[in-house]
Amino acid sequence: MNRSNPPPPLMSPLGSPEIRISRPEYASIPQRTSDDETYDSRADRRSRFEEVIEPGLGIQMRPFVSPTSPGKSYSQQSTPKAGMFSSSSQATPRPLYQRTPDTLYSFGTGLSRARTDPMTERLIAHRATQSAKWKVHWRTPSTMVFAFVAGILLALAQHFWYKFLHHRAVYDEDVKFRWVLYGRALAYLSKVAFGGCVVLVFRQRIWRTFRERALSVLSIDQLFGATDDPSLFVNWETISNAPVAVAIATVFWLIPLATIIFSPGALTFGDSLETKSVTRGVPHINFTQETTKDWRHPVPYDPVDDDLTAPGGYKRSVMYYNTTDKSQDPTTTDWFDYYDQPSAELKRVAMLFGFNLMNHSTHRLNARQFVCGKAQTGGPYNCTFTQDFIAPAYKCDLVADGVGDNGRLADLGAPFNTTLLVPEGRNIYHAEVRLGDYKRPQMESFQKGPGGLPVGDVPADLGVFKAEPVLWIGYSINSTESLPPDSPYNKTWTHRYDPKIVRCVMHEAKYTVKWNFTGSHFMEMATLEFLHPVIDTNFTKKADGTLDYGADPVPAENFVRPLPDVSLYKKTAAYHAMGDVLRDFLGGNVELEPPLPGPSYPVVSSDVTKTRLVGVDSLPKKNFGKVLEDFFADLVLSMYSAPEMLVVDEQKLVVSRTQWQSSFVYVSKRLWMCYAPVIFVTLIILLFGIFTIWEDGITFSTGFSRILVTTRNTTLDDISRGACLGNDPFPMELMHTRLKFGVLSEGSENEHMGTEGYQHCAFGVESEIAPIRKNVPYAGLRRRNQKTLTINGGSG
Repeated sequence: MNRSNPPPPLMSPLGSPEIRISRPEYASIPQRTSDDETYDSRADRRSRFEEVIEPGLGIQMRPFVSPTSPGKSYSQQSTPKAGMFSSSSQATPRPLYQRTPDTLYSFGTGLSRARTDPMTERLIAHRATQSAKWKVHWRTPSTMVFAFVAGILLALAQHFWYKFLHHRAVYDEDVKFRWVLYGRALAYLSKVAFGGCVVLVFRQRIWRTFRERALSVLSIDQLFGATDDPSLFVNWETISNAPVAVAIATVFWLIPLATIIFSPGALTFGDSLETKSVTRGVPHINFTQETTKDWRHPVPYDPVDDDLTAPGGYKRSVMYYNTTDKSQDPTTTDWFDYYDQPSAELKRVAMLFGFNLMNHSTHRLNARQFVCGKAQTGGPYNCTFTQDFIAPAYKCDLVADGVGDNGRLADLGAPFNTTLLVPEGRNIYHAEVRLGDYKRPQMESFQKGPGGLPVGDVPADLGVFKAEPVLWIGYSINSTESLPPDSPYNKTWTHRYDPKIVRCVMHEAKYTVKWNFTGSHFMEMATLEFLHPVIDTNFTKKADGTLDYGADPVPAENFVRPLPDVSLYKKTAAYHAMGDVLRDFLGGNVELEPPLPGPSYPVVSSDVTKTRLVGVDSLPKKNFGKVLEDFFADLVLSMYSAPEMLVVDEQKLVVSRTQWQSSFVYVSKRLWMCYAPVIFVTLIILLFGIFTIWEDGITFSTGFSRILVTTRNTTLDDISRGACLGNDPFPMELMHTRLKFGVLSEGSENEHMGTEGYQHCAFGVESEIAPIRKNVPYAGLRRRNQKTLTINGGSG
């Protein structure tokens, strides 16, 4: 090509005047000179701007001949045109010439950078023959799936760890702190796994966005840094042009809220009820202990360390004995001990129970601690258990109900009938409980001194239990119904009273007691199975139909004698002593003054009003027979309040023991409420990512290596001049430049280079980018060949 008004060249006297211009083009094999390349060949290269030189553009080069080397020609900068690059000159638009890639060269020069590293030369030579491979590498999809599965496994690990800690009491603060950290570490690792899966899908998606939409450099920056910089969510360009990528990034930022912040909240620390079944020795009523008791050889009582009873004492019997031989080692023929009266300890237990007015038996102080055990850590134990034992019990039958209901009473030989009770009589309560009782004293005279030694021969019936007294108890209940005007009782009574009589017989019974020691209270529920009467005898009737209590009952073979069955006698005596202290409460009567003419008030002649058998108005409770059965059963159970009593034994039982203690509390629902949305959304994103990879036919990443190979574009070189340090503040005109990822348009590159070689994929302005086509073997920038154009001196 001819130039207008070319400057006169400096000619070498020995060489022909010519200019060597290097021309770049794509080539399949790079034309690379060796390391021994001469300066002559290097000097032959010229800038592409010398092929077509437009007036007023660039720096003009004038060839000249070296005086020392006439065979070599060099170029020197000509004097710039007036006003060129001056501060007063205006910027001219970019010339409309077809450009070539300058990536391997300096801006505006024809000199290539010399490479002296052999390894780099070999790498360049090898890469020049390579093209892009359309293949889905296994690493990215498998890593996505692995990360998702790992997240689920870590969530399960956190669940099982918390389940292991559930209701586990830890009193070492260091251990407690460490165990909590283990759970949080699993939550963090789960976040990393789910977040890693989402990030890998996000990377695939943003490259699809770069191919489909032209975005500003600012938006591209934010998409590349979306996992670190949340400013992406306030940029409308990214939200509107990359909604899918922004949605995935949103999920990534929300995953830590569910996994790290909220999921550990499923494990808290609070009070929990720990339940265990343990075998413990619990108090047990055992009347057989009395059958082998000999007052001459007391049983030592060794109380526990924190018992209120002083050590060194003996077990106490429920009764006192008399004897026919009080020597330490009796030698008298047919000697025996016989019943005298209830012991003082039994009377004390009965009095404390009978007068406390509580609707349950009495128990020892700190009973729960002794029964359930003392806790070394945490709160005190509560416990429940069921036990069985044999003990005396009263069985009560209603034998008269209402005014004039006396027919059955006569058949049973009752000592009184309903005429003694209100409204016919004045008694609101009347009890006969000592008829046929054990005679005390058994003889008219005894030897001087304690022990009840008889004078002379021992009577045949000394100490024999011939009968157990039957309890005859009558009472009247106010029905609260007003008397009709024609009632014969409305002169003294305003309401109808219903007289009732119960007959109670002592039986041997099987107790089944369910104990519940909770807090400072205890509760028992006793069910009774009546086995047989303690003494099965009956008194004969007199001629008038009443029972003859002066005669011996029948049959005599049912009498319980001190000999020969000592065990049966002592057990019967113990049962009788229990009934004896009950009868002390029941005997007597309560009269009720009628309300007309008034005033109405009770006249008490019985200790029954001191017990819970009557109400606060001193009147008997309804269903008195059942109330009396429960009252005596609770009296038997109150023996537990005196562990020094001989009948209070120890029994090994399985106890359901509970304890309120500070421990870990795990609510699995809270954990899975956090993880279920994460797992579901991450699964959707994973499937979407796999589908995106399948559609693209290739996987992407966002590392420096990917940015390195996708930004090889001279347009980017040109617009980024002056910003190569990448420092702040970054030029705003560059931040707002819109780029797109795709194929550099053939009209701009290959057409100029005169080649039909593979095209180059890179970021570029939207006008120079064409869509990437799947399975096309894109090669990228090629090394330029050296083509020499000879321009004769003096040609235009």
